[in-house]
Amino acid sequence: MRAAAKSLGAFILRYRGVIAVALLLAAVLCGGLYRIADGAEKHSYNSGAQPPATVQLTTGHTYEISVPGGHKALQKRGISTAAALCSLSRDGASPMTLTVTPLSADVRPTNAVATFVSPLSGRVHLDCGSWGAVYIDDSDDSAWDFSGLFLVLAALFLTAGVALGLSALYARTARDDHEIERGVGVGGGRHEVGGGDADDLLR
Repeated sequence: MRAAAKSLGAFILRYRGVIAVALLLAAVLCGGLYRIADGAEKHSYNSGAQPPATVQLTTGHTYEISVPGGHKALQKRGISTAAALCSLSRDGASPMTLTVTPLSADVRPTNAVATFVSPLSGRVHLDCGSWGAVYIDDSDDSAWDFSGLFLVLAALFLTAGVALGLSALYARTARDDHEIERGVGVGGGRHEVGGGDADDLLR
């Protein structure tokens, strides 16, 4: 195990310049995939996303209600998050009042503003009046957060690529300086004054 780790470390050091380029290209690729996924997914944290008309819920399960920008966004619009008038409706039936529990902005500085326990199962539409477009990011049918994954991978690849690239650049600079110093030393040695030359100079 130790020998394998040592061999891997030696390989990375030897080819760090090439690996750095590959990591930077991977970071660009993941950045592009993030933009695509961010535009396709329908979570509260996706840019320009619209919430799905209905979501799948299960009776007795607790879910979060989210608003893009969270408490701060609602407060900027002059809307209080201390109380909510939310309702659920299913299959065109009359809306039923939903009891929600507001979350403290100090405790959850995210898009989530409240929680609720679902009183029914099935596909339902959620309406919270003045809160505007609301999302249930943890609904039963919520898509996996691919955009978040690609964003994290892009950051990791970028950080590692820059670090290895700087390391390779430093090693190359140090090697060039060493070769220049060695060349100067060898060149200087060739022009040393020998015994015969010293006699000529004395004449």
